[in-house]
Amino acid sequence: MSHDTSTTKRPLLSSRSISRDLTASLVCIVLLVATAMAGYAYWQQSEDMWRKAGEKGEDTITSVAEILAVPIWNLDYDNARLIGSVYTHDEMVQAIRIYGSRNEVVFAHEKFSGVPPDFSKVRSIVFEGRTIGRAEIDFTLSREKQQLDEQMLVSSLIIVVAISVILAITGLLLRIFLNKPLKVLQQGIARVAKGDFSYEFGEVRHTELIEIATRFRRMSAEIEAREKKLQAMNKTLQEAEEKYRGIFENAIEGIFQATPDGVLRRANPAMARIFGYESLDEFLSNVRSLGSRTMVNPDRMQDFYKQVRERGEIKRFEAEYYRRDGKTIWGSLNARAIYADSGEIVFIEGILEDITDRKKAEQDLADLNRHLEQLVRERTEDLVNKARELEEANQRLRELDEMKSAFLSSVSHELRTPLTSILGFAKLLHKEFTRNYLPLTNDPALLKRGQRIQNNLLIISHEGERLTRLINDVLDLNKIESGSMGWRDERLNMGDVVETAVQSVTGLFAQNTRVRLMAEIDPTLPVVIADPDRMQQVLINLLNNAAKFTDDGSVTVRAFPRFGQVRVEVADTGPGIQLDDQSRIFEKFHQSKAAAVGDKPKGTGLGLTICREIVEHYGGRIWVESEVGKGSTFVFTLPAAS
Repeated sequence: MSHDTSTTKRPLLSSRSISRDLTASLVCIVLLVATAMAGYAYWQQSEDMWRKAGEKGEDTITSVAEILAVPIWNLDYDNARLIGSVYTHDEMVQAIRIYGSRNEVVFAHEKFSGVPPDFSKVRSIVFEGRTIGRAEIDFTLSREKQQLDEQMLVSSLIIVVAISVILAITGLLLRIFLNKPLKVLQQGIARVAKGDFSYEFGEVRHTELIEIATRFRRMSAEIEAREKKLQAMNKTLQEAEEKYRGIFENAIEGIFQATPDGVLRRANPAMARIFGYESLDEFLSNVRSLGSRTMVNPDRMQDFYKQVRERGEIKRFEAEYYRRDGKTIWGSLNARAIYADSGEIVFIEGILEDITDRKKAEQDLADLNRHLEQLVRERTEDLVNKARELEEANQRLRELDEMKSAFLSSVSHELRTPLTSILGFAKLLHKEFTRNYLPLTNDPALLKRGQRIQNNLLIISHEGERLTRLINDVLDLNKIESGSMGWRDERLNMGDVVETAVQSVTGLFAQNTRVRLMAEIDPTLPVVIADPDRMQQVLINLLNNAAKFTDDGSVTVRAFPRFGQVRVEVADTGPGIQLDDQSRIFEKFHQSKAAAVGDKPKGTGLGLTICREIVEHYGGRIWVESEVGKGSTFVFTLPAAS
């Protein structure tokens, strides 16, 4: 019954018109405003009427008292009655009473008997300061009230007529400006409701309604987009359902749904295949639950249901099952509980995977692991023995390295003494032979032999000096590698070190006037911690190499800070170094191919190796940047002191 009532009320509510509601609202508002204004005007006029009546009554009673003073004093009551009768003609005077000095009635007159006056005035009659009587006048406002009521009636009629005209005009305007556009909107909404989203509100002209139409068009566009989206989603859901059905039917793993007690409700064909049944119907008719008939250990299934109830899901629950033919298989269960709104478990759904092959592989892997562990133990014993042998060999190598270092040091010292004597005597012989014997020879043949002896002595001197440098370099390199080099580290300004090195090789560059030696030192160089003698050794070695391989052009030394380091560059305009030589030039006894060409003096092949060892000892790096025919730049960096 309530449903019927609600359905019958809706048409009544929906039949209400906006124009009718607006008209009724306007009527109520205008009536309220008009009533309020009329009431206010009536009140104002009534107040004004009473105020004027009061003033007139006050003037009248005052005039009567003043005029009657002389006749009452002279006891001329006839004249007093005449004066009183004059005032009875006033429309406001309803009654007048004049009393003498002994309170006797001198004159009394009343127009309307039995009708109460609107107000009364009493005034004493005074003559020369003495009260000789009194006058009483009752006033009535019936005529003024009648005029006021007639005036309010006329005003009310005018207001009613004005309201009627306004309402008629308003109703007409509402029909023109509201009903028609609303009907257009209703028609558009009806067409959109039927699925026609292309409707245009062409007949709507007003700004507010255009805004409503615009918003409705947007809404209809959104509804159309959502409808298309819903259709697409519906299609997707259908495809997903078909896909899920395909997955469910064609899955390799068994998919099932069971009651909380374990009774199977649904299953896919893979479940039947796993348990050895040819069809799903046959499987469901023979296997009612994953319980005691299918599990090798039925207690495991109770544990399965317990975990599902407690946790809501279970993963990788492994158990052994019986197949139809009596063979056993291993299965892995992943299941979860599906709950009702009340919180109770409705059913359990899960996936059963046949892991028999994996279990067999795990068993084989366990056997293999045991075998491998045995092999590892045996191999470990062999490795321990080999490690022991390697340690002994390493100890022997260290002893041999110490012996090599001691041998090199001893041999170098032993060679240095006779080499110094040979070099000294060769220079002395060359000097004595050139000064004392060569000038005495006049025979050209003897002169030629003397010059050859002189050249041979020079060769002995040069080779002796080269051998001395080789021995010194070998000793330095041996000390560095063995850790016996004495490092006298201090805080250095690399600018001073560069200037000292440049001054040291000035004489060497003076021999070739075609090569200019330049230095570019940044005054903001940070301090480094290093041995000044070793830094001099690095720079002089690099400058000697640059002077040796530069015939024409310049050699430039640059020192500047970069990325928290001191960067030093020695750039020359020599022949350059080939690319395959650049990666090997810092190796022991390796000489650039440019040194083997022409009459360049041969070095020891250890200078750049010693430079690398010194720079890397202080945490720096040294390398060469070169291009054949354009010169070479040797660069090394040192970390700035903190």
